[in-house]
Amino acid sequence: MHLAPSRRGRAWRALFAATLVALSGAALMGGASQAAAEEASRRAWLGVELEPGPAGGVLAKHVVTSSPAAKAGIVDGDQVVAADGVPLEEPKQLVARVALKGPGNVVNLRIRRGGQERDVTPTLVPFPGRDQILRLDKIGTFAPAWKPLATVAGAVPANVGALRGNVVLLDFWATWCAPCRLMAPQLSKWHATYAAQGLRVIGLTSDSVGVATKTAQALSMRYAVAADASESTSAAYGVNALPTMFVIDKKGVIRDVVVGYDPSRHAEIEKLLKALLAEPAPAP
Repeated sequence: MHLAPSRRGRAWRALFAATLVALSGAALMGGASQAAAEEASRRAWLGVELEPGPAGGVLAKHVVTSSPAAKAGIVDGDQVVAADGVPLEEPKQLVARVALKGPGNVVNLRIRRGGQERDVTPTLVPFPGRDQILRLDKIGTFAPAWKPLATVAGAVPANVGALRGNVVLLDFWATWCAPCRLMAPQLSKWHATYAAQGLRVIGLTSDSVGVATKTAQALSMRYAVAADASESTSAAYGVNALPTMFVIDKKGVIRDVVVGYDPSRHAEIEKLLKALLAEPAPAP
């Protein structure tokens, strides 16, 4: 599987990687060696994006769904004031503590929420890799909203809510991404086969409308294509590699996340699409 990382790095992505990996901001990508996989298995993972707290301590900016932190009851906005009895003043202290404890061990955290403090004891797990983290965080949750997008081709809804009652393939791509180009014909095929049954395929890129239009025409993209120059939507969906595709059911719930171009998974994805299209429409 070949992955094309985004050209535009963001500080929040760097922080996200650093705090989730705990020991290192590096992540496993397709084709990683066995040695790299073994190294990743030795990293401890808590599953929380950190930033300095407003009045000391460490703020849990985002807690990954199904992560050790989430299972222990930590939620977005909690302030972590101590780890194993040691007061925290900055995120790197908690990062170091998690790395020191290692996978399979418990870290004792004191958190503050609404002026009240309590203790939680998450059990750390091996770092699962960025792709799996995205799956853990998004599958089973409602698809994030987006701001109005610039239309490149087809009918682009103003928001994800307008797609309720349809099955959606939301594909994040870029004109410079070779695997994205390889994926486009398959997306057009699914659109042609299942659009009449309620499938909506939307390609979303951060490239300009002009550049995206030329590529969409060159690749004969038959589905809706939109541009989001600010990349606010890719940030909301946690996209950190291209292509990344979200399969969303009729209720607006993310049912699968596919990172990279992997033809061996196409039959599996199509089977899921058929199953979702057969589900009843949600009540008004």
